[in-house]
Amino acid sequence: MEWFLALDGVDELESAEDFLNHFSVEYQPEKVRVIRLHLMHRYHELLAEQIYIPADQSERFALAKALLAKTYQIFDTGTVSKQSGFRVYRRLDPLFFPLSQLSEVTL
Repeated sequence: MEWFLALDGVDELESAEDFLNHFSVEYQPEKVRVIRLHLMHRYHELLAEQIYIPADQSERFALAKALLAKTYQIFDTGTVSKQSGFRVYRRLDPLFFPLSQLSEVTL
């Protein structure tokens, strides 16, 4: 992620809104207030997953912008609990135990 941190102005960004404004990604402020933590977490994951990093600074900026726009779109079109990578939401997945795995408990 060193390539991302080397982009001009990134080190001064503090909030999700700052990132969205810096990369000129259109967003709904009321939506971002609800998803900001999830948005930035997923954005960080996407940045870390990048294998091919362009050599040109402007192409790197375009890549970072595209990843942020993609991340925002993920949360804009779906529910946070379904899109978030946080473990707290994965714990809410229903559990299924087949009847054959249950055993009788005797006291």
